[in-house]
Amino acid sequence: MRPGFRSLLTALLAVLVPVAACADETRRVEILAPNAETITPSGTWSIGARAGDFVFIGGMRGVDRTTGELIEGEEARIRRMFDNMLAAAAVAGATKSDAVRLTVFVTDVARLRPIVNKVQKDIWGDGPYPPRTVLEVPRLDQNDIAEIDGTFYRPIVK
Repeated sequence: MRPGFRSLLTALLAVLVPVAACADETRRVEILAPNAETITPSGTWSIGARAGDFVFIGGMRGVDRTTGELIEGEEARIRRMFDNMLAAAAVAGATKSDAVRLTVFVTDVARLRPIVNKVQKDIWGDGPYPPRTVLEVPRLDQNDIAEIDGTFYRPIVK
């Protein structure tokens, strides 16, 4: 089995098995509602969802939360991308310390991964860092340069 496929399969099982175990009525999927600190979806998607103790944040980009316009400058845009993801996670009470896995999509991995690394180090300090994958894609919405989604583990407070 190829190492990349094994990692993907392991990550999927780590998420799907606990979610499948949450079948009772008290543990339904809850769609996260945007607030003043988050972006407002521009289409048929939500900022995230809680399934049991896991919080899944949809693709976040470096857009201004009020106008929906792209932030100027590569580093500033990537920083806002992370900030938008963490703001969405905060709706469910999750913080950067609760991050289980991040996936970053970039349009030029050689140029943008060092910026992603710098911004993530600024946010997480010296770690520990959540597992992360950086993937190069040919194009993103609005011809953006980067997008991130995240999975967080934040147990439901009873």
